[in-house]
Amino acid sequence: MNVEIEKKGVKVGVLLSGGVDSAVALYLLLKEGYDVTAYHMKTVRDELYITKQIKHKVCCSPSDTFDAQIIAKKFGVPFKIIHVEDVFKERIIDYFINENLRGRTPNPCFFCNDYIKFGAVMDVALSDGMEYVASGHYARIIDGKLYKAVDESKDQSYFLASIKKEKLKRIILPNGYYTKDEIRKIAQQQGIHVAHKIDSQDLCFLPDNDLKSFFKDWGVDVKAGNIITTDGRIIGKHDGLPFYTIGQRKLGIAAGSKLYVRAKNVDGNFILVAPVDKLYDKHMVVSNLNVYDDYLPNEFRASVKIRKKFKEVGCTVQYREEDGGKLFVTFDEPTFAVTPGQIAVFYDGPRVICAGVIESGK
Repeated sequence: MNVEIEKKGVKVGVLLSGGVDSAVALYLLLKEGYDVTAYHMKTVRDELYITKQIKHKVCCSPSDTFDAQIIAKKFGVPFKIIHVEDVFKERIIDYFINENLRGRTPNPCFFCNDYIKFGAVMDVALSDGMEYVASGHYARIIDGKLYKAVDESKDQSYFLASIKKEKLKRIILPNGYYTKDEIRKIAQQQGIHVAHKIDSQDLCFLPDNDLKSFFKDWGVDVKAGNIITTDGRIIGKHDGLPFYTIGQRKLGIAAGSKLYVRAKNVDGNFILVAPVDKLYDKHMVVSNLNVYDDYLPNEFRASVKIRKKFKEVGCTVQYREEDGGKLFVTFDEPTFAVTPGQIAVFYDGPRVICAGVIESGK
């Protein structure tokens, strides 16, 4: 049977952000013959972008909404704005605050993909009669499994690895087979006005990238405390635990030598600092798993990514169901700044095996 005929008229809801990637994804879907409706989400109220200085490009701003409307009109597709401010506050902003107060480093974009983009917004699209939901993310879905994009320099499988396995059969990622340069070239050829628009870089609810103002605005009292070396010396004061993360060198004090954040202690409200060679771990524990394979063996080999900009490292993984379904990971080589609260994504070549939240390193 002709695959093109199968696609003709199939209803797809595309998550149209107002950026070049989702705009080209929409075009590619139309080119394939799909019946496309554009869905644009609003995660925070527009007033935030009026009262805060936007220092870096973020998604979901009023200008993005304007751009998304222009794109939808250009291609003649229905356009719907989906307001998810309340669920976004509950599932993402509250999570971000609570994890920070626990002394951890959260990853809100990771969970936004599961709870919001391919959660609340996807639910609306499917209830509208869409058969699939698409986005401009750089990754591939092959035989119901999540794979890296062809352009690994732009691969976003790390952030998409929160999406539950059963949802993948209803998701289309057209851009995963193109390079970023090719996507921009297509946009330019098709006269898409955002062809050269810069990519979003920061959190949509932190347009000014000012964490101190953020916690103050949300009524969260963040207290200063001591900065302590591994031999017990107090060498200065920190501004508040949420403003630091494992591996951070900038401490705001003159330490006399290069020291990095090794750990954050919530009970004592202090930051432990150490020389760089003390920040390498051989092991880590990962919990809250999202598994793409049918099952995890008791032990397996993989490569793992522990933050967005991180070179993958080989590892041996033990899955212990008796310990709450956690992974106990041994790196092939000592690994820098294993950070509780951050996300670990495990790969078999380009294929995602599973992902989870880092609990500890050692």
